[in-house]
Amino acid sequence: MSAHLPSRRIALSAHSTLSSLATGAPSSQRLLPLNQRRTKWSLPSLFGRGRKASDPGNRSSGGHDLDDPKVRQRLLAEQQQTKAPALSDSIFQDEVEAATSDSLAARTNVPDGARQATPAEAAAWRLDPDPRSRVRWERKRVIQMVQRQTASSEPSDYARRVERIRQTERQMTHKSPFLETSTKKLVMLARQIQGKTLQDALTQMTYSKKKMAREVKFQLEEARDFAVVSRGMGLGKAGAAPGGDKDAALIKIKTKDGQTLKITDPSSLYVAEAWVNKGPSRNRRIEFKGRGRTGVIISPSTDTFRGESVS
Repeated sequence: MSAHLPSRRIALSAHSTLSSLATGAPSSQRLLPLNQRRTKWSLPSLFGRGRKASDPGNRSSGGHDLDDPKVRQRLLAEQQQTKAPALSDSIFQDEVEAATSDSLAARTNVPDGARQATPAEAAAWRLDPDPRSRVRWERKRVIQMVQRQTASSEPSDYARRVERIRQTERQMTHKSPFLETSTKKLVMLARQIQGKTLQDALTQMTYSKKKMAREVKFQLEEARDFAVVSRGMGLGKAGAAPGGDKDAALIKIKTKDGQTLKITDPSSLYVAEAWVNKGPSRNRRIEFKGRGRTGVIISPSTDTFRGESVS
């Protein structure tokens, strides 16, 4: 069995062997490399816990009483000295002084008409590359806005009618839940009640033979209750004097069909609009046909919207 050791390791082992022979104490561990060993007894000394804060040697280990303002001031002074060393002994002292003096002279000798560009002016080449085109575009937009305002000063008959209704009447839109019927069947009832007063619409739904007429009547009554409670609609007669003139409130209006109606109560409710929307399908089932063909039968659902108005 042979051992292969480097020459420097043999020299070190020979020196340790000679020293051990001189002292007379065996040292078998000197042949191994020296390693640093840490134990729990050496941890306080590593983190500075082995010494007290009053120990002057604690400063060399890195621990400082930073609660003391004097200590903080001294540490700041030391850091400034380390960060900005003096150039008295530096070989670049002449070059630094020359550059500093040139920059100061350039700042002091600025002409009156010249000034330093602001960040907005420096970024103008990117944010506003063509100012003349921007000004022309803004001018064009202003002209269009003035023209539209001038055109809107003379609205059409429909626009005047809509504006008059919005200024003189209260409105409320009521939506029903999805009903178990198709759009084709429910749209007939919606056409039957639109444009009529609330009492006439309820009368139509009361004597209708349609299956969903009862549901539409219930939704009309619910919409009436919401309009009275939330918007205060249809309460004109409640605040009127008992001996008032009945013909004083008579108003004649013309419908879309060209008919003339006499309104005795301006606060009465009427159904301004009624429309139908298609809802999600309730059920799908397969329909088996002859010769191996199949189809899908969809059970639809529909909801109605009603807009009630009062003048």
